[in-house]
Order: sequence, then C-alpha cells, then structure tokens
Amino acid sequence: MRAMILAAGYGSRLRPLTDHLPKPLVPLVNRPLLEYIIGGIRAAGIQEIALNLHYRGAQIRQWLGSGERFGVNVTYSEEPEILGSAGGVRRMRGFFGDGPALVVHGDLLFDVDLRAVIQYHLLHAAHATLVLHPAYHRYNYGLVKVNAQGEIAQFVGQQAPWVAGPFIDTVFTGVQVLDPVVLDTIPAERVAILTTDIYPRLLSRAERFYGYLMQGYWSDVGTPHRYWEANLDLLRGLVSPIEKRDGSEAQHTTAPHSRTIAHPQIQSSVALDPTVRIGEKASVGPAVVAGEGCEIAAGAHVSMSILWPRVRIGQGAIIQRSIILQDVTIPPGSRQVGKIVSASGTIDL
Repeated sequence: MRAMILAAGYGSRLRPLTDHLPKPLVPLVNRPLLEYIIGGIRAAGIQEIALNLHYRGAQIRQWLGSGERFGVNVTYSEEPEILGSAGGVRRMRGFFGDGPALVVHGDLLFDVDLRAVIQYHLLHAAHATLVLHPAYHRYNYGLVKVNAQGEIAQFVGQQAPWVAGPFIDTVFTGVQVLDPVVLDTIPAERVAILTTDIYPRLLSRAERFYGYLMQGYWSDVGTPHRYWEANLDLLRGLVSPIEKRDGSEAQHTTAPHSRTIAHPQIQSSVALDPTVRIGEKASVGPAVVAGEGCEIAAGAHVSMSILWPRVRIGQGAIIQRSIILQDVTIPPGSRQVGKIVSASGTIDL
C-alpha cells in the first residue's frame, strides 16, 4: 500500500502562523507537524508517500527532500492551482497502482494504529474507510453517524436510511483508506473535495462505506488555539512521541523533542532547544516550548507558551498562554497573556 499526505493548502485558518510557513511545517514541540504524520505512516509499514504541493511547496521540498533521512521515499505532485482533496488524490492515481490508498490530511496530530485501520478496511472489503473520532461535540464539524458494524449511516447532510442503528455520533478525522474503485470515480484534473463531492455520493449509492472508530488522541491542528493545545498535549504525554510510534532507524535531523535540565528556574513539562539561553532569576514553565536560539532574559516569566525560533523575551517580561512567532522581541517589562505575537502585530489567541 502507498500513502498520500494532502499538503497543498494555504492554512488560512491557522494564520498568522502560516503567513511565512506552510501548514505541515508548523513546529510542534520543536519538530514540524509533518514529521509526526510521516512517523505514523511509516509505523504502519508504508514507505512510499506522495505529497501534493502548492502554497510554499518549495519549503516542504527543502525540508523533506527525498524522504530518505526519515526512512521513506517521497513523490511530489505540484499543483499550479489547488485541486482539492479529491482532485489532488486523483492526479496521483497512477502512483497508487492497483491497491488501496491511505490518504491523510496534512494538518493532523493523531495517535492511531494505521496498520489496524488498513486491516479493518481489507477485512470489510470496503470501498472507503474513514477514521472517525467520538469527540463530536468538541468540534464544530459535520456529523457522521456510524453503527456497531462500522457502516456509515449519515455523512454530514447525506443519510442512508437502509443502515440499521443504533448509531454513534462521530467526526471524520481526515484519515481515510480509499479503494481503486473510488479513486477511479473522481474526475481527472478538476477541483473536487472528498467530503462534499465524493463521500455523499458513495452513501447515496449504497457503496461499501465504513467507519473505523478510533479511541486514541486526535487533533485537527487547523487553528492557532488548537495548535497551542496540541503542543501542550505533547508536553503532557497525551500523544506518543515520534520515537515510540516509529521503531525505524531513520535519522531524525530536526531539533530534539526536549532536553532535561536540573535547574530551579525551569519547571516541569518543558521542551527547550539546546541553544536556548535563560537569564538569572527567570522562570520557565510549566508547559513551555522554546525553539532554536531563543533568549529569556533575567527576571522574565514564561508559562504555558510556545516560543518559535530566535524569540527574545526582555528582562522582567511576563508571557502566559501565548504563541510568540519567529524572530520576535518582547520588550522588557511587557506582559502578553493569551496572545499571538508576530512581526506584523499582536492578536488574541
């Protein structure tokens, strides 16, 4: 089996974090989100991965390259105009060959055994299997109803009255396995969306449309607040780190997940790049991520916050529940609580 990561989007909901960075490269505990996704796919035994590119695609190419250092082989699909989730997959139809395709959205942090998902898809001889999560009320997404046998009875507004209940209310996670029979129904070289153009049609035609109900961690890292939450969830150990989900010998060349420091100024649950400098009587933590080249001056207090590379926190400044983007300098004595601070300004988180 081969996999595809949908990485072409603008990440508009995630701005200003994506003003100068494609969504799959936003750092989660000092590693790009894309590295977590690749680790999960590789743990399922899949080494051939395609990515579609559009917005800031050159940055993704530069970071990922051939994929060799992560133990995978990467094929790129450049989209001069974004084709949508279905159109992008259809453009790579030849890449998938005669087998099913694992398709993963490029803005997800999840802890699900993809090997089990694939086995479930094959066991049910499904045309499409969607990974579903029971956290329906947490997200303002379309409702997906599934019965105990895994048959999808309602996808957003489309219903299948012939599917017997009782039903579980779920949300679609953005992870799916698609059979060639579905791939071949997608119009070629046209804009098409899986959730609005393809899946309702499968349901209306009584195709073999199944849902795999996951119970582990999942987050759509599509907004700044969810991005902030995802970093804290990683620090709390709610998500398996890359090293545990991927037992390969691939060389991870990005910054370490965290470092251990015996220092009274540093509290629990922090992930600091080795180059971070901390001044006298500064306080760091709990729940702080600080990237390469960050400086926290004397007397500053940082807690429950994400500092991107080369952030400078001035003397006596207070940073709480905030995201400070790259190359920003926080003036001495200032206070940022519940904010996103970028080079272009400050907004509420």
